[in-house]
Amino acid sequence: MADPVVLRDLLREKHWQKYQTFLREYDKAAASIDSSLVGTAPSRAQLHRWQCGELKGLPHPQHCEVLEAMFPGRKAAEMFVPAQRSAAPSTADLAAAVGDGLEGVAPVPSAWSTPLRPVPESSGPLPAKTLRGPAHDQAESLARALQLLGKRRRIPDEEIAELALLAGHLVDLEMECTIDIEPDGWSSVTYRFELLNLTNAPIKRLLREQWFENTDGVRIEPHPDGERRVSIQRLHDIGNMTKFACVLSPPIEPGGIGTVSYTSRGGRFVHDHYWQQSTPRNTRHLTLTIRHRGVDMLVGCTAVEDQPDGAQVSAIDDLFCVEDDEGALITLTRDYLQPGQSVTIRWEVARGGS
Repeated sequence: MADPVVLRDLLREKHWQKYQTFLREYDKAAASIDSSLVGTAPSRAQLHRWQCGELKGLPHPQHCEVLEAMFPGRKAAEMFVPAQRSAAPSTADLAAAVGDGLEGVAPVPSAWSTPLRPVPESSGPLPAKTLRGPAHDQAESLARALQLLGKRRRIPDEEIAELALLAGHLVDLEMECTIDIEPDGWSSVTYRFELLNLTNAPIKRLLREQWFENTDGVRIEPHPDGERRVSIQRLHDIGNMTKFACVLSPPIEPGGIGTVSYTSRGGRFVHDHYWQQSTPRNTRHLTLTIRHRGVDMLVGCTAVEDQPDGAQVSAIDDLFCVEDDEGALITLTRDYLQPGQSVTIRWEVARGGS
């Protein structure tokens, strides 16, 4: 696996790591050189490969020229050498960040990319990360839970530090939405949430809602989990909208991780083929999968991401489409989404004889 390069750190220092922010700054620098360079920025996937050190050599000369204008005094060659690895943040670092989050005074991480300053760890007969005795308070308890999460999931230390800044919130580590559409248009929608409780209280209920443009009545079926039982409490039905709560037993304790899954049926895709998925919480990874059965060909497919401020960016680079014997399969993945964001997929299909 390649090592991240200096460019990644430079973008984070400037808070330019979000792709749309990078595009804005790239075009500013490009305009200062030659107006013909505006709009020549790398794609989202290409920029990711640059930062991860997967590029052999240097980018195209015009890219190098713009990058040097973005970071005066830096040569492009310096930006594509491996970055120095920082030490893992200690429990004290994480506890301080968690404490700020629980008190509501932590800065909101920009794309989860504000690393904490590490504290040197002492050596001894036991590993430096040995935790002795019970946690002194809720902040330290959550900090320990985050450290264990990082070890078990192989999550980079930098991202664990960013998660600490989300203390006080419920976080979706994974959010999966799978839509299965039959040839006659009737569908089932299955959700799976892997939730991390960074609050100081148990999570007993998860409020949800389901909307279909065309429906004969929404039916919701919870999926059993090995660790807890999920029951559905219907709250309100208004036209094509159903509001309900997933009741968890036992609840997800502070610092704990729990999975909630259910399937909604009763929606039908008739003429308009689109799906908008919102993220009510900070979401580390979103996977949206659409299986449209009984179609012969995908005629078109687009994806966009809506920002909390109302801006809209293309998500086409993270869209994957397949035609097979069963029909069409569409998959969209996005990372580090904030509350208030959404992604929308629109697709057109052709059937035999059409």
